[in-house]
Order: sequence, then C-alpha cells, then structure tokens
Amino acid sequence: MKNPFLISSFVFIFLFSFSMYLGSPVYSQTTPSDKNEYLHPANKEKVIDETVDEFYLALRDLKYPIHQEVFQRYKQKSKQQQRHLDTALFKEMPDASVNVRKKILFNEVEKLNYITFDGNILRTYPNIDINYHQTVSPDRQVYFFYSFKDTEKEFKGNYAIYDVETKEMMAGGSTYMPKLNLTMNTYDKESLEKVAKGMYSSS
Repeated sequence: MKNPFLISSFVFIFLFSFSMYLGSPVYSQTTPSDKNEYLHPANKEKVIDETVDEFYLALRDLKYPIHQEVFQRYKQKSKQQQRHLDTALFKEMPDASVNVRKKILFNEVEKLNYITFDGNILRTYPNIDINYHQTVSPDRQVYFFYSFKDTEKEFKGNYAIYDVETKEMMAGGSTYMPKLNLTMNTYDKESLEKVAKGMYSSS
C-alpha cells in the first residue's frame, strides 16, 4: 500500500503548480520589489487627454482594436456566455439607480465601494481590494465605471476598471442579490441618493 503522506504531498504539489500555471499576472499577489517591476507602472504625471466620457463612447463604439478583439471573441461563444459582454465591454444599466464614471488613480478605487443592506447584513460591492492587484501601481491612471440598481427587493450591479493608457480591462464583474427579510430592511430611496451623491460626486 502506498504511503498516504507521499500521496498527499504529491496532490498538494500538483494543485499548487496547477494554480500557479492558471494565475493571471494582473491579479498576481506577488509583491514587486521595485516600482519598475509593475506590469502596469505608475503614470500619475503622464498627460492623457481622453476623458472618461470620451472613453466610454469609444468603448461602446469599439474604437480600439483591443475592444474589437474582445467583441469578436465573445461573439464566438455560446449565447449564455455572451450575456457577459456588457461587463467585458462595460455598458451602463438602463434602469440603474446610479451610474458612475471616473478617471482616477488605482489607489482611489477602494473609496468607491458601495455598501447595501440585504435585509440581514451589510454587503459591499464591488468590494475592490487593491492588495489583490499588486502588479498594478497604485499611481496608475484608470477609468472606473459602476452601474447599479438598489431597491427594496434586490440589488444588481456591474463595474469595470480600464487602464487609461493601454485601454485594457484590469478588473470587472457583475452581481445580483435578492433582498431578504424585507420587513427589517432599512432601505430608503432618499438616503440612497444622498449617499451616492456624496460618494460619487466629482472631486
């Protein structure tokens, strides 16, 4: 009978190696020892004239080759997978409570996390933590988009972060959350609008 310890060790080494093989460099948690090692180095002082609104229109019009490639890649997928196209090529929700467009530094995105009450506990979305993006310099310019609808019955939203210089998507996602225990829900439309205005107003 084979030694269980040797089998367990082999399985651990295999799984670790496999996870390292699948790891995305943008989301790597390896800490750069020098700022020049960032895959997306600091460009805080670089002048890039394109505004966030101009980029959003360019994104939706597929102006840049990198977005044309994303579009073609998704069109070859199943209809179910094509539903994620509006996240990969960010599109604002038509019935959103709040739409956010900002051109900021990467270290500022955490300030834009939104907290909602699901009827039971407080939840944060998109819950961005830049510590999970350590190959991106905190002083990298990015476009931040966030569109969500928060009602008594549900919360749904999607967000995306794009590199201002390369135009590539650095992070993004979407979520849907039904609200629980509605009688306990402290949702208030007027309060939501005040909070959103304070969080997302132009600086």
